Amino acid sequence: MPDSYSRRNFLKLSAALLAGGAAISAGAPLAQGMGFSGTGDAGPVNEVKGYCPFCQVRCTYRARVRGGKVLSVTGEKDNYWTGGAMCPKGMSIVELMGSPYRITEPMRRTSDGGWERISYAQAVDMVVERMAAVIKKHGKDAANRVGMTMPLWDCRESEIAALMMLRIAGSVHAMPPGESCVSSASNMLGDMIGVNCGSTKVDELPKTRTLVLWGANVCELYPPYSRWLEKAREKGVKIVYLDPRRTRTSLLADMQLRPLPGTDGALAAGALRYILENGGYDEERARFQIEDFDALAPDVESFTVERVAEATGLSSEEITKFYALLAGSPRTIVWLGGSLCRYTNGINCVRSIILMQALRDNLIGEGKGMLTFQSGKPAGDEEFVDHYFGETKTPKMNFRRLRNTMEKGRLDILFLNSSYRRYPDSKGVRKAIDKVPFVVHCGFFLTEETEAADLFVPATFGPESQGSGYGNEQQVVWREKMVDAPGSCVPSWQFYRDVGRRLDPERYPDFRDPEDLYRRFSALIPSWKGMTPERLRESPDGLVWPLYSLEEKERSGSVFTEGKLLTPSGRMKVVHPLFGQPSKWTFPKGSPLGGDHADEFPLVLTQGKQLWHWQQTLTNFSRAVAQFSNGRFIWVHPETAKALRLEQGDRVMLETIAGGIEGWVDITENVLPGTIFTPSNLNATTPLAENRSEHISSILPNYWDRISCQHNGVGCRLRKLA
Repeated sequence: MPDSYSRRNFLKLSAALLAGGAAISAGAPLAQGMGFSGTGDAGPVNEVKGYCPFCQVRCTYRARVRGGKVLSVTGEKDNYWTGGAMCPKGMSIVELMGSPYRITEPMRRTSDGGWERISYAQAVDMVVERMAAVIKKHGKDAANRVGMTMPLWDCRESEIAALMMLRIAGSVHAMPPGESCVSSASNMLGDMIGVNCGSTKVDELPKTRTLVLWGANVCELYPPYSRWLEKAREKGVKIVYLDPRRTRTSLLADMQLRPLPGTDGALAAGALRYILENGGYDEERARFQIEDFDALAPDVESFTVERVAEATGLSSEEITKFYALLAGSPRTIVWLGGSLCRYTNGINCVRSIILMQALRDNLIGEGKGMLTFQSGKPAGDEEFVDHYFGETKTPKMNFRRLRNTMEKGRLDILFLNSSYRRYPDSKGVRKAIDKVPFVVHCGFFLTEETEAADLFVPATFGPESQGSGYGNEQQVVWREKMVDAPGSCVPSWQFYRDVGRRLDPERYPDFRDPEDLYRRFSALIPSWKGMTPERLRESPDGLVWPLYSLEEKERSGSVFTEGKLLTPSGRMKVVHPLFGQPSKWTFPKGSPLGGDHADEFPLVLTQGKQLWHWQQTLTNFSRAVAQFSNGRFIWVHPETAKALRLEQGDRVMLETIAGGIEGWVDITENVLPGTIFTPSNLNATTPLAENRSEHISSILPNYWDRISCQHNGVGCRLRKLA
């Protein structure tokens, strides 16, 4: 086990979990801070099943409800995937629902830039009038004049309702959130193995021999899943963690390698060379899965251990030890972290890792495969929408094209649901949004998205509406409405249904609630026919998609049930005309380690999530989680701090070629010399100082690979403030 994750951070985690335990077990004063809203009115306490919307672990819980108030939420102890765990983010929802900072009435922008309160009916009228005007003016071209940032977090039915509303204008431009976190991995998995998500389930971890957490910081991003790491350790599984930082996940690893940020692709290409050179593979099985197998050896020939050591900063000894473990493991699962996709060389890196798994025959079979983060969305949405609105040949935009469209003044309506600050150069993104004549934001608090909008529609938190959700294991869960929402808050499914029905009552289905829409969906889509609301209600952890009939049992383990990959040819390619091959590896664009860097920005910038911050920043309005937050801290290695004459707690300006933001120096060996780390998901508009900072994307350059926007590895500097 790596020896020194910061004691300060470890104790902080312990305090968070202790507070969480108190919150779900008793109404003590400390519990009030972790989400209790008070005792509620007199009367019986009812338990209602629900699920957390804040990440794709999709924890289920039991809510204690009395007098129209949710008193507390407790993780569902019989949940197979979580074992009853919940993290501070999920538990904060009780406080967020009753937050004094919550906006509960619709508002529209006035001519002088202020806000005025309007009714919900007026809000619907505004959207209907704008949509109708765009459709009338542009006809078929209206399809490219309307866009949306997804997803809608209250329930899956809201996403479907929104997609159908867009299709009234012919639009298919709903930006997936994965474009800024996992789209490189998703697309490469789809291209190379035929499934664009994990090829196995997390419960396979105890059945493997070697688990490689390649950038997968499980304990901070998906803390309830740390139980599966512990289960694997109990079965003797060797856990290898690859991350430049020491994190909570380091505590559960048998071996950690800390390569320089953005050099994982070189490490993976070197593994391919080592395995080929040392005969640690079955050539017949390798050829069965790799179409142009003979191209592999010459392609990776230059990635010697010495070259890999020079690129990654790792020693030859630790590289060789890692490679020997991979070459000798009969069953290996690789868990891809979203961080791998956040470099401009992420595509190349992910392709090399997938090829490595195929070369070792570690894709097909028990205890083998790939896992990813945020990969669980079941299929069927497009087929369902096409049923009502017909197929469309309009190509979908990615966010880069959408931004370009906004900058040119060619987008008339933007439904801004998820944070635009997820994208690099968020200041530039905001300027593009400001060119859109009509921006609608469904939200909860005063955020940068609210400030960018012309119309604000107050949304509901999960317990205030019925609906289904999906998780990382493609499990679908169900939630009943528990309490009424305050003021004029409406669930997003209702808002988009009301707009859709007004615009096109002939085609837009007249569903009355999420259960009605869900039943129509599951009756129409074959892979959902066995996933009835009745079965979902009975299950403590949902049902794993697909289920084609009521008699069919849930599937787990490998998706390759026929013993071959799911690509059209049943194989993958080393050389790809668009995405390249391992030999094309280079340092990330803008990295001080590469050739295109600026000398005045010599440090490598990395950023990421914290245990208590959800990516959409809503948790920044929770005082309960704010007590564990440190604002804009910047981890700096002692050697780097000494060279820059920085002391613990110094205020600095963190600068890149795109701008600067203030923070404070936290000196720690949890980062490598010459690199820094700072949290992603702070919020400039929260009233809670512990969570307040301009978003990190405001100083990240607008870099893209062929698929996704990039966040990590660019050059930066620290300038001490007086």
